[in-house]
Amino acid sequence: MENNSFNYKIAYGCWLNDSRTEPIVEENWPSIRIDQETLNSLETTMAFLKKAGYNYFDVFGLITNNNWNPDITSTVDDKRREVVKQAIDIIHKNGIKLIYGLGVYSWGFETIIEQNPAVKGTSRQVMCASSTESETIMYKIIDYVAGNYAVDGFHLEAADQGRCNCDSCSKYTDIDYFNRINMIAAKYIRSKWPEKVLLVNTSGYLAWGDVFSKEQLEALKPLGESIDVFIDVGSHGIFVANKDRKNFIRDFKASFGTANGFWIYPPQRWDRLRWFIPHFSENINNLKEVFNDGGRSCELYLSPLINPAVEITVFCNGMFLNNTTLKTEDILDNVVEQLYHPSNAEEKKMICGIFCDAEALFMSSYNPVRNRTLDESHSDGVENIFIWSKTNKDLAVPGELFLEPLFGIGPGFPCYLLLHFDKQGRKKYHDGMIELLQKATHLKDLRPDCERTDRIVRALTMVIADVKEIMKKFD
Repeated sequence: MENNSFNYKIAYGCWLNDSRTEPIVEENWPSIRIDQETLNSLETTMAFLKKAGYNYFDVFGLITNNNWNPDITSTVDDKRREVVKQAIDIIHKNGIKLIYGLGVYSWGFETIIEQNPAVKGTSRQVMCASSTESETIMYKIIDYVAGNYAVDGFHLEAADQGRCNCDSCSKYTDIDYFNRINMIAAKYIRSKWPEKVLLVNTSGYLAWGDVFSKEQLEALKPLGESIDVFIDVGSHGIFVANKDRKNFIRDFKASFGTANGFWIYPPQRWDRLRWFIPHFSENINNLKEVFNDGGRSCELYLSPLINPAVEITVFCNGMFLNNTTLKTEDILDNVVEQLYHPSNAEEKKMICGIFCDAEALFMSSYNPVRNRTLDESHSDGVENIFIWSKTNKDLAVPGELFLEPLFGIGPGFPCYLLLHFDKQGRKKYHDGMIELLQKATHLKDLRPDCERTDRIVRALTMVIADVKEIMKKFD
């Protein structure tokens, strides 16, 4: 019997509070707070993911962020250890397996690098990959995590904070460099915990906008023999070109997947109803192409499920991951039935229409090419973080759309309405959202007892207010 489902149906945190119901307004990104609201949101989210058909949850920031102490074990105090284990218990009791986000030679090593000359290379963030002491420290961290917490696998993140370029490390190409340290970590984990799932994504392997050459694709093959899942994340464009993907997957040992073409990176500091951007059709079309090419994995970004557009997108995507023969309209029909319990066929058609029209409106109004003329105060704050293609920066397209600046304190400026909309696009988006609000208000009048329809109205109202404010100031 033909298997029409994905094997690794992974919901990606990517940080623990990204799917939190209440925003964390007063902290800079990324917050690794674990309080009762974090745990409550995690409970709701895991139960929903199980219902929607996901089988893994991949998350960073569960134990620490960027502050491993040199002795490793003192990094986590008793109180933190207790709440981390509570979080893991919540994940497991809902039938979801946990993939722990682990920085490999980077993400959390600043203090160690500062205090230990033996691991110091050319970066304050990244341990020297030619140092045997670096390898020893990496093993100690793996031992601590795997030995003290019930994780089911590791997301190995080696590339997105750069590399060491000392004389010893410079002999390696970027691909060979990142492969090497990912495989060092993977082989060590395999030797002690062979049952744990190992995942690597491509973030940082290339400049955004570039794609792997034939030689680079060939160089990736040894990595595939050491891991289970390889994710071409695509934050600002995929790295395995569409024309090369089928052949690459055929000859690659690990399961291949993507982060699904387009997603909203959840604003940490915004009200959870301040945007309304369903994107399930875009995702399902992308997943269908990946599946047809032989990909059987995905790493789909999570956002707060209290947002009705997020909720419908996460559920629709999950249903497709479990049965790739389903049509998008049938999936949406089923999900609306389960979430909204419409009174009749006309009401269901109305609800489905709001989500379909909202996605089509957004996709036809926004411009995937970044407006690089903006002052930094009106941008998303990532322009100077990433390495963009030297040949053509505009080859790098989201992927990952930031709605507010990534960094800051307090609710951020709605930068996406300037960064990815021109004057005409904003006008079209504004007028279309007004029409959608009228339909949603009518729906709310028909179903005054339905809390989800109320949230749709509130979300549309907040989006319109943002667009009006931007139009007033800039158009």
